[in-house]
Amino acid sequence: MLHAALLIIGITMLVPPPKLAEIRVDSLPPLTNAEYIELIGVAGFSLDGFSIVVIGDDDSAIGPALGNSGVLEAVISLDGQMIPADRSFLIHASPALPMKADLDAITGLDDADNLTVLLVRQCKAHAGDDLDLDNDGVLDIEPWSELIDGVSIMWGAPGVHSEWTYASAQVGPNGGFFIFQTRRCLDTDAWRIGSFAYSADATAETAGAVNPPCVGSLCMGDINQDAAVDAGDLSLVLAHWGQLGTVADIDGDGVVGAGDLSIVLAYWGACDL
Repeated sequence: MLHAALLIIGITMLVPPPKLAEIRVDSLPPLTNAEYIELIGVAGFSLDGFSIVVIGDDDSAIGPALGNSGVLEAVISLDGQMIPADRSFLIHASPALPMKADLDAITGLDDADNLTVLLVRQCKAHAGDDLDLDNDGVLDIEPWSELIDGVSIMWGAPGVHSEWTYASAQVGPNGGFFIFQTRRCLDTDAWRIGSFAYSADATAETAGAVNPPCVGSLCMGDINQDAAVDAGDLSLVLAHWGQLGTVADIDGDGVVGAGDLSIVLAYWGACDL
């Protein structure tokens, strides 16, 4: 019996832990507050002892210079949960989203802030705790036993008008535009900026399913994510012209129009790989 127990423990230790896969901070009208966090992992993996923590600010001021970075906006315990058979574990509390949540929980994602989302073990902190006491961009307190994964979502470089971030993997900044969605590439493990508006198009919104591989790296105007801004992207802008909140709304103003066309033309050509 002892040998069998040790064998089970050994096999468990060889199974890689889950990791963050896709995050939506918000969407454009009519679907707002469409927040979710997705993990990807081995089917049947127990999430006991794991937590997701969201680090931002205390919403009382603007920017690290005013002393509000490093505050926990959410701590989501995953105790009692398990990675399902489809390998995608989805967290959200939005009745407007069509995807079924594996865990119904408020994510604490704020679309107007720089954010850090971490997956950790044995977290002993609570929402509202300040982990960066001197607001220098370095966590003074790490109230968990192990950091498993993390990503920083940046709409602006840290400074007077933006919070510090705390994960080495980084998405953004995005030319002054908010980042409403980001997802991890299956093949390269890199993070890419996604669409402003929630879309049922599986090429833009893959929450609740395993992410597809990415070709090259995303650049502004590369709507179809083929590593180039070209006729394919131009045709998408024209096909969605005048429509509200589609994947072709590159500039995030809520409607596909001249602003999106100008971005495609300005960034025409191959993306930097």
